[in-house]
Amino acid sequence: MEQEYTEEILALFEEMKDPSFKETLLSYHPYELSEALLLLNEEERLLLYKLLTPVEISPIMGYLDVDDVLELFNEMTPKYIVGIIQHLDIDDAVDIMQELPEEERAGYLKLMNKEHRDQIKDLFKYKEDTAGSIMTTNYVEIDVEDSVEQAMKKLIAQAVEAETIDTIYIVDQKDKLVGVLALRELILARKGQKIKELMNERIIWVHSSTDQEEVAEVFKDYDFTNVPVVDHLDRMIGIITIDDIVDVIDEEAAEDYSLFAGISDATIDSETETIWMSSKKRIPWLLALSILGFLTSTIIAQYESTVSAVPTIALFMPMILGMAGNTGTQALAVTVRALNSGEFNNKSVIMKHLLREFGTGLLNGIFLAIALFGITYAFLSFTNNPDAFKITQVVSLSIFVGLTISTFAGAFIPIIINSLNIDPAIASGPFVTVINDILGLTIYFTLATILIINTL
Repeated sequence: MEQEYTEEILALFEEMKDPSFKETLLSYHPYELSEALLLLNEEERLLLYKLLTPVEISPIMGYLDVDDVLELFNEMTPKYIVGIIQHLDIDDAVDIMQELPEEERAGYLKLMNKEHRDQIKDLFKYKEDTAGSIMTTNYVEIDVEDSVEQAMKKLIAQAVEAETIDTIYIVDQKDKLVGVLALRELILARKGQKIKELMNERIIWVHSSTDQEEVAEVFKDYDFTNVPVVDHLDRMIGIITIDDIVDVIDEEAAEDYSLFAGISDATIDSETETIWMSSKKRIPWLLALSILGFLTSTIIAQYESTVSAVPTIALFMPMILGMAGNTGTQALAVTVRALNSGEFNNKSVIMKHLLREFGTGLLNGIFLAIALFGITYAFLSFTNNPDAFKITQVVSLSIFVGLTISTFAGAFIPIIINSLNIDPAIASGPFVTVINDILGLTIYFTLATILIINTL
């Protein structure tokens, strides 16, 4: 459906001289227009900028990624750009302004009217990835002592600029948030009633310094479409809307995926990304993993005499390492997901999870050890290996112990990292795999030394 609309919009540009072109174009949703805008050539876009005012094109820009917006700004005049920024939702405007070079940002701020300039500067002070950095200051606010009639007048006056009017926020004389009121309740209220009689005093809010991931959890837990933001004195300073939280969830998921995959950034711009840029993202992690990999080599070197005495045990090393790594990564994925979704809200839940993962590893270890005992013994017997039974014992016991410990390690490591206030996704698949390689090899060679070498 989206592609169909895009093709329709692009076809319209063949009739730009038609008097009804602009009206027909603006009948499409801004998102659909934003998709088509990127597919136009520069000449067509320049004609479009002449045809549409900043007020008309700003909703379209609001649906584009910041990088795309900045690219399009290169085709526009400074005055036109400022017009667009001033008509964007304030949180979107701040996102764009923060990505601009400092000189350009200062120039655009000078061209803005004082109200917009002050609003944007106020939002610049909040740290990135906090509630303050993603909130908007355009909301409906009324006084706790207002009557229904006074509140309705304020609502109408503020509605033009407000990002949403579904929820009305009630403050006292010190701007402290004291209640909320649904628009429906205000409309149905009787004449002469006071807002303090109607408002809901049970408020869920977040501080401006609250991490955006925690804000996303609030939206998920309460099914909110917007949440108020207060300062350290509980004064109302803004709201966060669901569209911004969707962006946060997408951003955090991409970040976690990058860490889980062992790269600094999984996002690739097919047009601007060079081989060197891609390489730079991955080299630091690969170097770190290489250093850890030396530990694996060191362990093998420590048991060189064992491998020399019974070379056949080397055949089963890839299987031991693969299974330990896979089961650890499975436990890691489940644990990181639970941590990110806030499921581990107390120690008993964490203990229950660790015991469950330990039990899962134990059970899987038993099943696979039994299955591989028969397969391994049959294979070694077929090759007439004199140590067939002993090697089979080592392989089966290594699988049993290795899967149990690796599964527990995959669950335990991210929990420890999270307790140190570090993103648990940093306990990524590659790191857990290397750690489980070390554990798997140590178990395997230790059992081989005890059960084979020491009995020769």
